[in-house]
Amino acid sequence: MGSSIYSSELHLGGLILAIQTTELIGLESGSLVAELVFGSIDGIFSVLGIIAAAGAAALSPEQIFTTGIGGAAAGALSVFAATYLSQTTEKKTRIMNAWENSKNLMARKARSDNGQRRVPTKKDHARFHSLLAKVHHRALVSGLVTSSTSSVASLALLLPLVLLSQTYSVSASILIGIFLLSFMGAFRGVTLKQSAAKSAIKMIVLGVIIIVASRLLGSYVQSIFGPTH
Repeated sequence: MGSSIYSSELHLGGLILAIQTTELIGLESGSLVAELVFGSIDGIFSVLGIIAAAGAAALSPEQIFTTGIGGAAAGALSVFAATYLSQTTEKKTRIMNAWENSKNLMARKARSDNGQRRVPTKKDHARFHSLLAKVHHRALVSGLVTSSTSSVASLALLLPLVLLSQTYSVSASILIGIFLLSFMGAFRGVTLKQSAAKSAIKMIVLGVIIIVASRLLGSYVQSIFGPTH
């Protein structure tokens, strides 16, 4: 009888951790595509605003490139930290809750059956810490993916500033940004099983809003601190 109670408790306690493990694996599969899209869009938006504002403030392409590189580096580090911290915090909280729930269930079952309370074994603790290690590893990979794609997307907008003629390099960078936003928007729509056209249009609209707002801000700053004043 005691062996039966123990096996039941072990099953109940391990069941929650097994479900939690399954959820984590489910989140891992297919999430790299979302991270690629998120990192790319983040890099495009951040650098697109810098290029638009700096161009309106009459900075040279070389100055815009230098400023954009700094913004791209800061954006990549920021998105890495945000991705890593958000994933580790969320998943560690879920695992901790599952761990506590499994212990509480075992304790309640032991009391209801007047049996001896079972404490987690070394194997249970090893499984728990193994899950935590997987969470940190997966969050690290996600952070690296998003920050890398953010950097690549940013460079795609910045390189025309030093490779093309000064006359149209800024305009070319902005057009490339709009094109990439439409492409990533359509790709995002396909992965989410939504309308690719509508998703692309949404990204373009957001890009245009950022460009207009940044150019207005750049022009305003130029009017205040420009050499004519």
